[in-house]
Amino acid sequence: MTEDVDDPHRSQPAEQSEVFGSIDATALRKIRDLIVAQEPLVQTASLDDPLNPQTLSVELSDGVGTATTARIDIRWSLTDNYTAHYTDEQDRNFRFDCHPKPDAPRRHFHPPPDAPSRPVEQSCIAVSEAGLVTRAVLQRWRYAHTNGTFEGVNDAENPP
Repeated sequence: MTEDVDDPHRSQPAEQSEVFGSIDATALRKIRDLIVAQEPLVQTASLDDPLNPQTLSVELSDGVGTATTARIDIRWSLTDNYTAHYTDEQDRNFRFDCHPKPDAPRRHFHPPPDAPSRPVEQSCIAVSEAGLVTRAVLQRWRYAHTNGTFEGVNDAENPP
């Protein structure tokens, strides 16, 4: 269920990494292990590069509403910046982020269905430790999955 695969298309452009910070490979591996242990719909959880990972991709066996599959891509930096991006086969997206972004809160949410770059909303996730953020993201994904809708996915009060 956990595997490391090489996918150069998921690497981050150099100019973004200067703002986001260097990726924390140890954090990505811990997040991967936590997700596999916590979420029964995980099919695979893989790092794009086993030696120098940039992204953890979690393939899910079901999506929100009519989506039959979905993926959550996660990046985590040494400076505790992160992105957790949900996408499904119907090209619906949302993203919880924490990183500097001009004219936006540091912790912000890119709403569905297309997770636009702007405008963004204040994220409901107020915790900062990788394990707690991971649990919060899983909780919000589970909320959307259980209810079959993206309505309210960012309406929680300080999950998990």
